[in-house]
Amino acid sequence: MKKIIVVSLSAFLLFSCSAVQQNKGNTNTIVLPTPNPVLPQTDFYLSESGISYLNELMERDFSSGAVREYLPSQINSPLEVYVGEKLVIHGLGANRIKLITSPLKENFNFEIIGDSIHFTGMYQGLYVAEVYRDFTYLGTLKIKNKLKYNFTEKDNYDIIYNAYTSENLELLIHSFSIYSVAFPNSNKLKDISFMIIDLAEKKQVTELILNQVKYIKSNFSLTEDEKVQLLAFEEKYSLSPLVIDNIYLEYNKENLKLNLEIVKLIERKGEATNDELLFLEQVYMDTQDSKIASLLSSLYSKNGDEEKAKYFASLVDSSILLIPDKSEEGTPIRNEFNQNSSNNKAEDSIVSLSEFEKNMKNGLDALNRNSYSEALIFFNKVSTVSNEIEKNSLLFYKGKTYFLLNKYDDALKELEQIKTENENSAEIYYYLGVIQHQKGNLDLAKDYLRKSRETNPNSTWGRKSSIYLLKL
Repeated sequence: MKKIIVVSLSAFLLFSCSAVQQNKGNTNTIVLPTPNPVLPQTDFYLSESGISYLNELMERDFSSGAVREYLPSQINSPLEVYVGEKLVIHGLGANRIKLITSPLKENFNFEIIGDSIHFTGMYQGLYVAEVYRDFTYLGTLKIKNKLKYNFTEKDNYDIIYNAYTSENLELLIHSFSIYSVAFPNSNKLKDISFMIIDLAEKKQVTELILNQVKYIKSNFSLTEDEKVQLLAFEEKYSLSPLVIDNIYLEYNKENLKLNLEIVKLIERKGEATNDELLFLEQVYMDTQDSKIASLLSSLYSKNGDEEKAKYFASLVDSSILLIPDKSEEGTPIRNEFNQNSSNNKAEDSIVSLSEFEKNMKNGLDALNRNSYSEALIFFNKVSTVSNEIEKNSLLFYKGKTYFLLNKYDDALKELEQIKTENENSAEIYYYLGVIQHQKGNLDLAKDYLRKSRETNPNSTWGRKSSIYLLKL
């Protein structure tokens, strides 16, 4: 469970994203009999002049050290506690807690001490957890963590917005401290945090910027643009070379802007962690960018991995694409049925092509134009083949075309019929490896990819298989 660090409310945003205190000093223990009471809240009209006063009241509550006790017989109903108090359930006999829901991901604590459960939470709202004795289910705790004061979200937000527009950073911090505690499920919280970062940057309050970045990353889902913004803030204000958080390294090939920014950042700092190197490899697999291959070679060399350094150095200036895609085969496919057309046009005009040659030629022309469906029409027109070579060629190009259409079952049906080794074997094994990986057959995928690499390690397909294996 999450441990909670104690800070006063006024320091909540400036110094920590964890903001519940381990209460010190005298404690005021309140033992509550059944039935469970509903704790009252005092109405409070919130104004700019009242923000500081409410902060003081809440700080006093957080440091009161109050303990509110409940009995095991009371857990069938919601248990109420004021924010800042510790809730204790005695004699439940649980040794395991499974959290179900909480207002935010941080700043609360469930702890088992002896036969008692202790709870403390910073944010107002409902906390739900299942309790167990080993694997025996004992019950579900529903804890309502409540402020002693009741005020409207609109009044609080209006003060926040006015503080931002008037560039009053102190008022913005204090009003957001209250808002985040009182309304932790609000969809405005992330936007307000970005307001704080914006104003803190104008005022050059570096610690507050980094603190808010951490708060946002810990509690909210982020768009690509938001990740780009936060990453830029972290790089700008970090005191040492930034170790890129895994939240940014969750690779998505559609996030072109974020991926580019991460590559640039790694290049600027000139060093990389293992996670950052793996991210670069994923970018390279989708882009075949020689500059990234060169960067990977340099970084692996710096990290002492000379084998990988040499490998990626060998890919510089190559035109290797690593992940199957409809645009994968951008370079023309060698048309073995029309090799001499440019040198022997007169002869071509006289010699009549066979039915096999004519359809294969038209199919390969379509394949070179990435017109895969058209290519299949011509390949499927081939009704007879005269020898094993023609049969294997037809099976190969039909399988290749189905593969490029992502019709993996059809591709597998064609390619698995090729029984003899030939000049296309490395490519065939690569396709079979990728198909088996897509179908979830990891061991078989590895076998095919290794065969591709062993058949022709210096070919495009041998290299592609080597790099594909790195991600399995």
